[in-house]
Amino acid sequence: MHPPPGSEIGASDDGVALSVSMSMSTVARKVKFVASDPSRGGLPVKRKQVQQACSACRRKKPAAATPQARPASSHSPDGRNEDSNSLTSRFVGDLNPEGMFLEATASRQSQKGDVGIWLSSAAVASSGQQSQFITSRPPAIMDRFLLPFVREHCLSCLPPEAEFAKLKSTFLQKIHPIFPVVPVSALDGALDNPSNVVLRQLVCLAAGTDPDMASSLYLQNRGRALLSSQDFSQSLSSAVRAILETSIITDRVLHIRALAMLSLYTQPTCPEEADLPAQLGGRAIHHIQTLGLHLLRYDAPNCDDLNNLFCAVWALDIINAAVYGRPCLIHERDIGTNLDDCIRKLPPCFRLFLSIVRWLDQVIELYRPGPSAEVSGQEKVAYMDLPVLEQMIVNADALKVASPLIATLETFYHAVIILSCRLPRPGTSPAASTLPPPSANARRSLAAERIACAIPRDHLSPLPLIPYAVSLALSVEYRKMRHSRLPMFRARSMNAFKRNCELLRKFGNHFWSAKVVAGLGERVLKEMERAATLLNREASTRETSPILADEESKAEPTGQASPRQPVGAVVNPTEMNSALGLDNVVDFSLIDAISGQDVFGCIDPNFNLSAVEDALEANLDIGLPLNWGDWGQFATS
Repeated sequence: MHPPPGSEIGASDDGVALSVSMSMSTVARKVKFVASDPSRGGLPVKRKQVQQACSACRRKKPAAATPQARPASSHSPDGRNEDSNSLTSRFVGDLNPEGMFLEATASRQSQKGDVGIWLSSAAVASSGQQSQFITSRPPAIMDRFLLPFVREHCLSCLPPEAEFAKLKSTFLQKIHPIFPVVPVSALDGALDNPSNVVLRQLVCLAAGTDPDMASSLYLQNRGRALLSSQDFSQSLSSAVRAILETSIITDRVLHIRALAMLSLYTQPTCPEEADLPAQLGGRAIHHIQTLGLHLLRYDAPNCDDLNNLFCAVWALDIINAAVYGRPCLIHERDIGTNLDDCIRKLPPCFRLFLSIVRWLDQVIELYRPGPSAEVSGQEKVAYMDLPVLEQMIVNADALKVASPLIATLETFYHAVIILSCRLPRPGTSPAASTLPPPSANARRSLAAERIACAIPRDHLSPLPLIPYAVSLALSVEYRKMRHSRLPMFRARSMNAFKRNCELLRKFGNHFWSAKVVAGLGERVLKEMERAATLLNREASTRETSPILADEESKAEPTGQASPRQPVGAVVNPTEMNSALGLDNVVDFSLIDAISGQDVFGCIDPNFNLSAVEDALEANLDIGLPLNWGDWGQFATS
């Protein structure tokens, strides 16, 4: 039972008087508790005056008297270090609901007769808002073994200054305007700060995927040898990942930046690591939600930077959902404000990128599980109309954005266009045997052509979205090549398919998934070459009699082809060992017209064409996870 305000009650025998100011709803009153002396009939005991705290009180406050017992510094919401001792102690009265929760969590317990709880500065620092910006410490055994290795080998994994300047310039021109996750001001910071080292490493990891940087791939801890793109990328991503697993960097915001960049640019080394980029992106989202950045309500000097960081991770979540066939982890119903209003405040190039991602988020809805396919027993034809890209550019105020950046986002836009037309796989159901809707078919075909044309022409940014767009275009051309009934269309699609394979092979030097899909496509082309060679020989044998062949040999100079011989006939089978030069060697329209046979029907039965087809078709179905484990064998082909 609490004493009434204004009364004096004997509380204890320790001679300590406690004065507490309590705010009431109508009037402020002061409550004072003093000790009493039973021998004097309950009269108050006069307080003894001392020059310093008694020894018992001094023993209760060692942290304040001992400098080395000072709590570790934390980061404030505006990104600055803040000493926990600067936070003052505070009193939580029993009339404050917070006191009930403090007792319920056993962080503090009031004694009988107390009217509240005092929280020391250390308790405020450990339980207050500041602590959420600090990541949890790894197990001590991890630090014991990892820290010496990280300090010696990982923090030194940086290019020389001259090479870093080139990589930084490429990053700022081609990547940062689209995906502004790394703060530019930190790139000139002192290298004795591990945070600055990690941010530099992330910049080099991203810029190193640009083919123009092939001559700048040096690392100080790897000697003076020029590294391949794969070695350069693997060394940097491994160094950053190792640093993040230690207690060297505790800033949760920096972890978000690092994990987001790693999710985009970390390359798997084997099929078992194929989901690693998605895992890293998921960890970034975990930290975002821990900080509550998805509420977009921070009131701090750098709240705009934190909002930008959230928008970038939100976009990454949607992109990973499409690329890796997994559910989104951030849902708009959980975002604390209108996302469109937040996007309108961003820089033009970033705003345009997020506008395209916004539409990709809606396109994913076409691939989510639903009852339609199960009830009807057949796949559903679905497509979504997107706005014209030029209008999106105008709305984003991006008319003055550099042309290569616009071309990069245009390629990403056409990838979303391909995904916006979900068509059933031919032959899988009665509905799939019909022709696709005219608008959807034309839209897909045009988008695939635009993607293939932009790659060699428009100096695109080194973003993983570009090879992903090419892989989608390759799958579109494969479906047309495989299922079109008109020989001319088959030949045209085959040429486009081969061109996309060659583009992906070039991207394969930097992106593992591009190497895998390129290997799939090239295997198909080689099998088609063998089948075409066989069909050409059979057609030549059927149409050329011994007499006609003798007359033609007398009438024509040696080395010239017979008019009756198919133009696509192969003179030297060894020329067909590679997919290169296929356009000039085999004319598939002539093969189909003469032989009346489907080239795919003559592919070697030992070649698992069904598995390859499943892979290329699954590339267009973003509702299912890609089975990279079965495809990894093609990564080294």
